[in-house]
Amino acid sequence: MNIRLLRLVMGVLVVAAVVLVTDRCWAVYHQLPPSKDEWGLKYDVELNAADHDKVNVVFTLADEGRLKPFYSVTVVAFSTPDSDGGRSYDVKAPIELKAKDGKRVGQVQIPKKFADKAMIRILTLTVNGQRQTAGAAYYDIPLKKYLNKAAAAGSP
Repeated sequence: MNIRLLRLVMGVLVVAAVVLVTDRCWAVYHQLPPSKDEWGLKYDVELNAADHDKVNVVFTLADEGRLKPFYSVTVVAFSTPDSDGGRSYDVKAPIELKAKDGKRVGQVQIPKKFADKAMIRILTLTVNGQRQTAGAAYYDIPLKKYLNKAAAAGSP
């Protein structure tokens, strides 16, 4: 009887240990350093005003470059760090890319007040054709530089 109980307890401890360890290393992301050719990406970003203080973010992708295939494309904006240095998402909106005229296009709406600190985050598991073993790599495209273009185009 004691042997069965001991096996059950050991099994529960092993499962608990696996769950606790995977919780710590569930998502490991590494930011890609700047590149002269922006990792071979060929894309365009447009920002258009929408209803109720929102902005449409239109992302057109012609070539995934040295980061193909993408794992995900998301518009994110982070909150200011709290006293412990932690941050949360103010905006996290995935962009679903669909084929159109030989390119892939996706659109998402975000609140206008977060547009200046938002960025398009491209997440990939492959860089230069090599699988990333230490986690996923990400490349950020800040929307701030496209806000100036949208404001200039919208003003008379």
